[in-house]
Amino acid sequence: MELTDLLEAAVQDGLRAGATFCEARFFEGRSHTISIENGVARSLGFGIQRGIGIRVIFNSGWGFASTNILTKDSIEKTLHDAIGGAKSLSSFRDEGAELFEAKPSRDRVLHKAKISPEDVDPEEKVRRMLELERAARTFSDRVKDTFVSYRDYTTRVIVCNSFGTLVEELTPRTYAYCSVISREADNMQIGFEYVGNVGGYEIVEAIHSDAFSKKAAEKAVSLLKAHPPPRGTFTVVLDQRVGGLFVHEAFGHNSEGDLVFGGQSIVSDKLGKMVASELVKIIDDPTMPRNGHFIYDHEGTRAEPHTIVDRGFLRGFLHSLESAAKLKAEPQGRARAQSHQFPPIVRMSNTYFAPGDYSLDEILEDIDLGVYLSGSQYGYVETEKGQFTCKVEEGWLIKGGELREHLRDVAISGMTLDALKNITAVGKDLKVESPGTCGKDGQAVPVDSGSPHIRIEGIVVGGRC
Repeated sequence: MELTDLLEAAVQDGLRAGATFCEARFFEGRSHTISIENGVARSLGFGIQRGIGIRVIFNSGWGFASTNILTKDSIEKTLHDAIGGAKSLSSFRDEGAELFEAKPSRDRVLHKAKISPEDVDPEEKVRRMLELERAARTFSDRVKDTFVSYRDYTTRVIVCNSFGTLVEELTPRTYAYCSVISREADNMQIGFEYVGNVGGYEIVEAIHSDAFSKKAAEKAVSLLKAHPPPRGTFTVVLDQRVGGLFVHEAFGHNSEGDLVFGGQSIVSDKLGKMVASELVKIIDDPTMPRNGHFIYDHEGTRAEPHTIVDRGFLRGFLHSLESAAKLKAEPQGRARAQSHQFPPIVRMSNTYFAPGDYSLDEILEDIDLGVYLSGSQYGYVETEKGQFTCKVEEGWLIKGGELREHLRDVAISGMTLDALKNITAVGKDLKVESPGTCGKDGQAVPVDSGSPHIRIEGIVVGGRC
């Protein structure tokens, strides 16, 4: 049988067995990876992941099971396991499972790469990564360790469900990452750069070492002479990557519909209310051609741009079919799964602060004493408490409206809603250039984030001496 025939047969068998909803989702991921360390090609890998996940609603309860074996018998057993799981759970509790009954979609989407990674000889990929690593390693004698990695990852997803949806989407993504460690006596610093997007090997061919590996090395070396950050509460200015990290971690997760109806979001009761400065507009847009781009989510819902906050007011949440039904909203195609081995859950895509009217000079000019933050390392948020922490790559002390002392090991923290309400300037210079993966409930999916320059009052600054 054809793959789509197997999926449609599973859905019909599920309905005949008594499921009120049935979904069969095929997933295939093909990846190539390269790792370079200190001038040596350490690894070259290739992997394929393939299988089918089946999700049902039975007796108002959810059931889910998956298989890596693409035969009729294995798929029938997987369906039986999913229904059995739903029956077992519903005997203990009533989940009240419900879905927004979406209009069915029938479509096939192929995102084309200008240069297919599979058409490029692996030796050429290794040679290119070695060239980029060499540019960083030879930058300075204070560079002690260099790491360059490459990954291309092509996914094929087919979603078939009992609403009549049958959609397929093929998506190539390509990434390169450079990390440089510098050392002087006991002082060790790190600089890094990364690129990635939906597309093929043309993303790697477009890399210039001056803006990639040499730039990472330059940051790592210059940070050796940087100062520890001041500690206290300051006016801060976030660059585009730090702003992207902040909007993703501090607010994006709080806007995810499953966390809202589950009582884990600080804005669950604030729809239509002011949650930020009137200068703030926050958008999540999977149609934007960035790393979080897709046309259909993993429930087969067509993805749409969504304004979460507009002029400071909370306008809506991000939804799956389930969260849309529970919160009486329209789904926008935000349910995704890492692979066939996981059920879809609400996820962000390309999340960003919309641009405002200020130039960077105007943002800085009236700051007597503050901190400029550049380059994101990591962040996390406690959605129920509304607290966030972001670690940044580097910073500068702002004095009299100008950037002065270089700062290292800088972190910021605060309360999400307080920080959003204390945004006093939003720049014109939007960039959405932070490709990565977002983790939630044990799943990782590709996302992107960004921002123009943003000024926030009263942020706690600290770090490591």
